[in-house]
Amino acid sequence: MRKTLLTISLIFSLLVLGACGSTAANEDKKEITIGATAGPYSDQLREGIIPILEKDGYKVKIVEFNDYIQPNVALNEGEIDANLFQNRIYLGQFNKDHDMDLVAPYAVPTAPIALYSKKHTSLDDVKEGMTVTMPNDPTNLARSLNMLADFGLIKVNEEADPTVVSEKDIVENKLNLKIKPIDPAQTPRSLGDTDFAFINGNFALASGLKLDEAVEIEKTPEGYLIYVTLRKEDVDKPFAKALEKAYHSDKFLDFTNKKAKGYVKPPYQVEKEANE
Repeated sequence: MRKTLLTISLIFSLLVLGACGSTAANEDKKEITIGATAGPYSDQLREGIIPILEKDGYKVKIVEFNDYIQPNVALNEGEIDANLFQNRIYLGQFNKDHDMDLVAPYAVPTAPIALYSKKHTSLDDVKEGMTVTMPNDPTNLARSLNMLADFGLIKVNEEADPTVVSEKDIVENKLNLKIKPIDPAQTPRSLGDTDFAFINGNFALASGLKLDEAVEIEKTPEGYLIYVTLRKEDVDKPFAKALEKAYHSDKFLDFTNKKAKGYVKPPYQVEKEANE
């Protein structure tokens, strides 16, 4: 009987130690899978961040997505460890609409949304009845409409929430501009058929457009910068801290200055340069 109890106790101890070891291994995992849209943010990871993480012993895999839905679904379901494609305002609405609790702890250098055209070079070229395409997701549609309003081409309802204004909130359109919201990924392709197009930075650069070719560029507020997004329970895990350390490093700031000219820098990079 005594021998049996000792055997059971030993087995139980081994199971507990095994579980603890498994947890520790999970906490200290050295493989990270990050989702990103194809273009500047996956390139930023590949060229600027992964080399830093590899020196710390991490192996990083990038999974590229071509929409704004699946990266959050994959992250929430644990298929990836982080994603990089969205601003905080979009994430806040996405969490609310899909009953998720993903978090965005810090921003990254961001290619701003901008107005492009293959037919015109200035806002002075805007004429009666011209067509303007823009992203149809609520956040970037609002950004585009707010830019049109800033240009003096339309007026939107002053009582409307500026982060979610839509075509329904336009109260004045003197030039009768034809505003066409379309899938964000299709906005670069629309340039052949439209007069002007608002295009998100990632899709613009991925399609071969350059920031200095834009007719006008957004002065991007902090809430519209692109953020690293994580599951809330992972924020303080070693892999997440290693990722954050890489983005905040002097080496990545140097990469940003050399390879991401025209991007809007996140606050920690602005502060780092101010203190140098």
